[in-house]
Amino acid sequence: MKFLKLKFLKPPIALFGFALVSMLLSVPPTMSQEVLKAISPRFTPDPQIYAGKAGGDQPLQSIATSNVNGQCQGLAELTPNHSLAVQKNFGFLSLKVSGDRDLSLLVKGPDGIYCRNGKSPELSGSWVSGNYDIWVGTANGDRTTYQLSISETSQ
Repeated sequence: MKFLKLKFLKPPIALFGFALVSMLLSVPPTMSQEVLKAISPRFTPDPQIYAGKAGGDQPLQSIATSNVNGQCQGLAELTPNHSLAVQKNFGFLSLKVSGDRDLSLLVKGPDGIYCRNGKSPELSGSWVSGNYDIWVGTANGDRTTYQLSISETSQ
């Protein structure tokens, strides 16, 4: 008798499983934020190299707000591609992205909001300690891979 009761439960459980899988597959994927290794002066290895995927559907100008240094062009995801903790002030630090097409780099940190655009956009100079959010976009939002390089020397 118990065997028969379980037999009747199998179809509803199977239908529920199929419904759940189809719901999960219909949710659009989101790009996740990569937390980069925290850095302080004389970090190793130098440069630190990371990879990511640029692009999205949010205008970088709207993410940057109006108090931005540089022109924000292009589209990226709403969530940052990376987060970087700078543990101590740097007299010089370079953050550069490069890929197979023009990219946009947006960095929000404790001392301001900065945008750069081009084949290999770079932000370099003095950096204060704190947390920085980093977005990498493309002109039309198309997805493309890029390389992020962080160095204490000019790249």
